[in-house]
Amino acid sequence: MNNFYILLKNKFMKALFFTILCCLGSIAIAQKNQGKSDVSVVSVKTQRVLGTNLGYYVQFKNNSSSPVDGLKWTATFVDNFGKVLGTRIGEWQSGNFISMIKPGDKTEDVENNFVKGATKVWITITTVHFAE
Repeated sequence: MNNFYILLKNKFMKALFFTILCCLGSIAIAQKNQGKSDVSVVSVKTQRVLGTNLGYYVQFKNNSSSPVDGLKWTATFVDNFGKVLGTRIGEWQSGNFISMIKPGDKTEDVENNFVKGATKVWITITTVHFAE
């Protein structure tokens, strides 16, 4: 009887350890917005109509000491269960009417994308171009 109790205890401990390990692993690899070169993603908001993601609104912040005049990123569209439904490339550039992002400043961009079933958008900045 004591051997059964020890075996049950060991299996319980192994199962508990495995469950905790899986939970921590899923938290560690959970998708989130990712910045690059001291430019961060402040917020992302989606626009959904009748179950279709029509686009997103993203805000960036320049945390560097140099002005930024161009950004490229990958937008990953997922549903509530974390299933990836598609990716799109986005970019922002300063120009005649759009000012560079000065150090410490923020800028916004709106992108139109049609992704059916997507409820969340995750932004990963891939390229930052600093003004020369």
